[in-house]
Amino acid sequence: MFSRIVIIVLAGFVFAGCDQRGKYDPGQKDTPRKAANKTDSTIHQVKKVETGFNEKELQLFCNIEIAPYCVLLPLTEFKEDRADASVVKAQHKFVLKQDPANFTSIEVQAFTIDKKNYYNAQLFYKRDKRDIEEGGLGIDTAYINEANHFYVIKGYLPNYMNMKFMQVNWILEDRIAVYFNYDEKEEALWQERIAAIIKRGVAYSDR
Repeated sequence: MFSRIVIIVLAGFVFAGCDQRGKYDPGQKDTPRKAANKTDSTIHQVKKVETGFNEKELQLFCNIEIAPYCVLLPLTEFKEDRADASVVKAQHKFVLKQDPANFTSIEVQAFTIDKKNYYNAQLFYKRDKRDIEEGGLGIDTAYINEANHFYVIKGYLPNYMNMKFMQVNWILEDRIAVYFNYDEKEEALWQERIAAIIKRGVAYSDR
């Protein structure tokens, strides 16, 4: 199953430098940083702020384990896969309601960041890019937005070029990672969805 291959490969990337303990204090302010928007290996970036996508088609999913966060997801189309025995705390996997065996899937995960790597988005970004490349996956877009503490990596399975993956990682007090697997024929839809998800961010709120 293509989705399982991508999830297994990508899930292994996030554990180095992170653990499964700790809390996220949503009231803590970010450390002041110089605004920067760096691009690396970029072909086409997802629009990060302005989007015409109807956000009513996305619903907030909120996690309360380890690091409280909420993220927009297309929950009218997806259901959480609660039968997956590999799922750990603060990890949630979603499959299509109408076709659970389909490659298209979403995974969200919270990790506690070691204090020495606190807010070091560059460290996580470079490491994830290297691990993905060494894992045999192709990267066609990658960029980091240090001002807003997130980065995006998008690519494909070399043996299945129509199968795409994208990950969005927010490096806050804790790390919040969202992984998407989808068919290339739905590229425009997922670009719009992910742009709306990035625009909203992962602040903990039910509104």
